[in-house]
Amino acid sequence: MASRLLLRRISSIVRGSSSSQRRISSDSTIQDSPVLSWNEWDPLEEVVVGRAEGQRIPFLSPDLKAKTSPEGWKWLQEEGGKPHSPEVVKKASAQIEELCNVLRGEGVKVHRPEAMRWDEMGSFKTPYFEEGGIMNACPRDGFMVVGDEIIEAPVAWRSRVFENYAYKNLFTDLFKRGARWTAAPRPAMSDDLYVKNFPFEDLEARAVMAARGNFVLTEAEPCFDAADAMRFGRDIFMFLSHATNRSGVDWLRRHLAPRGINVHSMVHEGLHNCHCDATLIPLRPGLLVTCPTRPAFLLNDEPTEGWEFFTKRGWEVVEVPEPVVLKDTHYVSSWVHMNVLSIDEERVVIQKGEEPLKRLFIKLGMKPIEVDIQQSNQLGGAFHCWTLDIKRRGTLQNYFS
Repeated sequence: MASRLLLRRISSIVRGSSSSQRRISSDSTIQDSPVLSWNEWDPLEEVVVGRAEGQRIPFLSPDLKAKTSPEGWKWLQEEGGKPHSPEVVKKASAQIEELCNVLRGEGVKVHRPEAMRWDEMGSFKTPYFEEGGIMNACPRDGFMVVGDEIIEAPVAWRSRVFENYAYKNLFTDLFKRGARWTAAPRPAMSDDLYVKNFPFEDLEARAVMAARGNFVLTEAEPCFDAADAMRFGRDIFMFLSHATNRSGVDWLRRHLAPRGINVHSMVHEGLHNCHCDATLIPLRPGLLVTCPTRPAFLLNDEPTEGWEFFTKRGWEVVEVPEPVVLKDTHYVSSWVHMNVLSIDEERVVIQKGEEPLKRLFIKLGMKPIEVDIQQSNQLGGAFHCWTLDIKRRGTLQNYFS
C-alpha cells in the first residue's frame, strides 16, 4: 500500500513538473514565434501587403448590396464578374509597390500574397451559389493575428470564399517556423445566411435595425470579417455589421477566452456598416481617433453612450477632420482617410494630401508618413485594410485596468 501511494505521489509530482515546464516553455518561446502581434501600435517589424493585380468585380449578392450605396448597385450589376479597368489596376499596383518601399525604408519587412490571376479563371460555383468576383487586396479583412496565432476569419462575402488560397504558402511557412494557425468554420453562405426581404431601399427601416445591431446577416452560421475587430491587447472590440454577426463574435470570444482575452460587442450608427477601421483607430495606449459621423456603443458589458467605455478609463478620444482628398468609391466611403497604419506610437502612414488629418496627427505628437494610394481605394480600403501586421515588438498588456 505504501509503495503504491509513493508511486502515485511521484507520478503526480512528475506530471505537475511536466505541466509546469510546458507552460514555462510556452511562455518563453512565444517571443520567438515568426508571428506575434497583440495590438495596433507596438513597433511594426513584419507586415503582409495585399495585391492589386488579378482581381475581378463581384456580383451584386445580398452581402455586397447591403454594404454598398444604391449608386454602386448599377455598376456592380453591369460589371460583376469582369476584371477591373487595366488602367486602375496598373496605377493601384504602382501605389501599393510604393507603400511597400516606404515600409521597407522604415525598417519593416514586407511579405506579399501570391499573385493569383483570378481575373483569368472565370466565375465559380459552390453547392449554394455562383460568384464572379474575387480579390487579393485587403488581407486585414480575412485574417487576424492575435499573439502568435493567425486566425482565418469566416467571411460572409461570397466573392471572397477562395481568397485565402493566395496566402497558403506564406502561412504554411510561418506555421512550419512555429506560428499557430487556426481557421474558423468556413460558412456555406447559402441563402439562409442573409435576411429574407432585407429592406435595402428603406433607409428608415435599415436605421432602426442598425441601432439594434441587426444587419443583413442572420445567425444561421458564425461569420465575421477580421477588419470588424480592433485589438487592444487583452481586449478586442468587435463591431456587428453587414459582415459580422453575433454568432461570429461568440465564436471569437469562446476561442480566445482561454488565453485571457476579452471580446466586446459593439455597433456604430450607419446604414452600410462594414469594418470598424474607418470608425476608430487606436494610435497608442490612452489615445484613439474616431469618425465624428459614427458614434458607437457597447452591446455587452456595461451600458455606454458613444465612447464612454474608453473615456471612463482615461482614454483620450479625438474626432478626425473631414477628408479633403479621398472620395467615396463603390467599396469604401471617403472616411477611409482615417484608415491609417501605425508603425509605432509615433510614426503613422496616412494618405498624401490629407492636410487636416496630417495637422491633427502632428498636434497629437505623431510623425505622419504620407503615401498616395487613391487609386487603391477603388479596389477596396486604405492602409489598415491593405495590410496585416504579423509581427510587432511587444507583449500582451491590459490597457483598461
